[in-house]
Amino acid sequence: MIGIFWDCDGTIMDTERLYAYAWQSHLKQYGLDISEDEIRQFVGVDDRIVHSFYSDSVDIENFETTMLSLGNIIQESLNDKLLYNDSKILLNQINNLDIKQACVSASPHELLNKKLQEVQIDKLFEYIIGGDMVKRNKPYPDIYNKAIENLQTTKNIIIEDSPTGIQSGKNTNSFVLAVNRGIFSPDQLDQADFIVDELNLEIINKILETL
Repeated sequence: MIGIFWDCDGTIMDTERLYAYAWQSHLKQYGLDISEDEIRQFVGVDDRIVHSFYSDSVDIENFETTMLSLGNIIQESLNDKLLYNDSKILLNQINNLDIKQACVSASPHELLNKKLQEVQIDKLFEYIIGGDMVKRNKPYPDIYNKAIENLQTTKNIIIEDSPTGIQSGKNTNSFVLAVNRGIFSPDQLDQADFIVDELNLEIINKILETL
């Protein structure tokens, strides 16, 4: 059985910058002015790590309360325009094939579900897993291993957009396809097995021929 495992932020949805804005807005309440370049170092990283990092600088609320605040900021800006068109098309094409799909995100599960429901693609996935559902989030392989185990697939393609996510996928010994959304340079994505500027079914079929 074939499995396609999708990262969400930056891969399916153009939400990486939205996350940066949410963290910037939240931390500003505590007197921290954080640049987008600074917060970019945490793209694809477990929010627990980001929270811990800034907790060393200021006395911010606990992780759960912080995630609720970020979720509210993000949800106010969510709309279907954030959904990358190539991902939307490919998700629906694969949904009509004998291939299982999962969404595997470093984001907390509740927030991830809200995002997927908002753009009406949550039903396209047989399994949805957030970073708070594993002890070790990306770049460790645990989150992808759990998704693969859940779907019980033997031929797997992981679609990612960040170095952290690529490392997580590679650590499962799966094929990792990176999509370049312009946030990272090709050199930063070069640990992936293949890099594309746009996703399509032809690329997926060519990869499957090699597995």
